[in-house]
Amino acid sequence: MWYNNRLVQYTYTAYPSKYAFAVIEGVSGWKQIYPSTADGVTNLFDLLCIAKATGRRVNVYIQNISGVDYITNAYLL
Repeated sequence: MWYNNRLVQYTYTAYPSKYAFAVIEGVSGWKQIYPSTADGVTNLFDLLCIAKATGRRVNVYIQNISGVDYITNAYLL
C-alpha cells in the first residue's frame, strides 16, 4: 500500500547487513526496509535519511511479505 506525502520521523540501522528501519508519519511502528540485497537496502535507507535530514516528504510503499510489513519502495517529493 502506498503512503503518500509523508515525513520520515526516524531512521535506524545496525551493524548486520541489510538491517535498516524507519518510522513514517501516519504509519504505525518501525518498518524494516525489505532485505532483498545489501545495495538495495543501503540505497533506500540513504533516500529515507536524506528525506529526514532535509525535511522533504516521501511516498513510501509498504508491502506485507510473509506476515511482516516491509518498506519496499520510496521516492522523494
